[in-house]
Amino acid sequence: MKKKIALTIIIVLALVAIISHFVGGLLIAPNKTMYRTVSIKRGNIQKTISSSGPLSPVTKLDIGTQISGTIAKVYVDYNDKVHKGQILAELDKVILKAEVTDAEANVSLKEAELEEAQVDYNKNLPLFEKRSISESHFLKFKIKVEIKKAELNSVKAKLKKAQRNLYYASICSPINGIIISKNIEEGQTVAAMFETPKLFEIAEDLSQMEILVLVDESDIALIKKEQKVRFEVQSYYDKVFYGTVKKIRLQPRLVSNVVNYTAVVDVLNEEGLLLPGMTAEVDFFIAEKENVLIVPKTCLNFQPGKDELNRFVKRTGINVEATSVKDHLWYLDDNGLLAMEQVKTGLSDGISTEITETRLIKDGTKVISGVIEPDTDKKITKKASQLLVGGAPQGPGGGGGPGGGGGPGP
Repeated sequence: MKKKIALTIIIVLALVAIISHFVGGLLIAPNKTMYRTVSIKRGNIQKTISSSGPLSPVTKLDIGTQISGTIAKVYVDYNDKVHKGQILAELDKVILKAEVTDAEANVSLKEAELEEAQVDYNKNLPLFEKRSISESHFLKFKIKVEIKKAELNSVKAKLKKAQRNLYYASICSPINGIIISKNIEEGQTVAAMFETPKLFEIAEDLSQMEILVLVDESDIALIKKEQKVRFEVQSYYDKVFYGTVKKIRLQPRLVSNVVNYTAVVDVLNEEGLLLPGMTAEVDFFIAEKENVLIVPKTCLNFQPGKDELNRFVKRTGINVEATSVKDHLWYLDDNGLLAMEQVKTGLSDGISTEITETRLIKDGTKVISGVIEPDTDKKITKKASQLLVGGAPQGPGGGGGPGGGGGPGP
């Protein structure tokens, strides 16, 4: 008999432990309603505006050619670091060199013709001064000198142009940087008649980058210069980067019939992880508070069921729907009865909300976030009851007693 009593006590204690395990973190009201609860805690909360935009080098130049021709040599490739004045590619110079030689020959010819005209002028000037020849006869020598001077200036200009074209045949980098785009290959013909073709794209310094973030016109007033920014990129999903707002461009952009403005965000890229063209998911910090009471927004949205609410109103006389206070939290009091606390809220990040004023809620208070559905309650009860058959634990053989025979043990 004593053994059976001891066994019964053990079974009851085991059942209590099992039920405690399955309903841990829940509050059970006397009416058998089980509630999910969350503990109020202190922490930091931030209000942000989210948007996205591409990463780009702060300084980026398109390198083209001012003359047409065939690409003879390409000396650089993607990701090559280059310095100012370095030759990136060269056009075929055969024709260009010939044009320089021809222009030089024309200069020499016109210099000789000018010298000849000047000799005739100098020889006839004393005769004109002595009135030995007429003014009209002397004028042709004077005009010839001026014509030869003009012709010489013309061919000198053509020589300078030919020399400049030869110089332009060597395509050089105007800055120190890195090649991020290459659009030519050896043997390719480029034409610069109507617009300069883009051969290379050079980023000056990838350790300093920027994000061009489109911000909706309804939010742009909240974005300020030097504002702190947090962002992520898909390539490093577990890493958070930071930046600051550099400027807001005044030129609006229409995207899907919505007016947007571009916020330029400065970003340090000292580790070299960020690459041009990556899409950054950006959060602008609008407001931030530290060490304040925080509650999940789901708790502020919770409302008891109709029956529970009617019982609460009948017991307390408080008409929740008629109260002018917007926010309130539900919890179970010391007697396990449903109770409500009216609160004032502050900053919200969309998930959690700051509690600014409250009488009873404090750090560690458990408030209700939801109701455990009856089906879940039945599953928990079933898990516990399955361990009991006829008031004794189930034996290894599936029977009621330790011997597994279906009856009580010896």
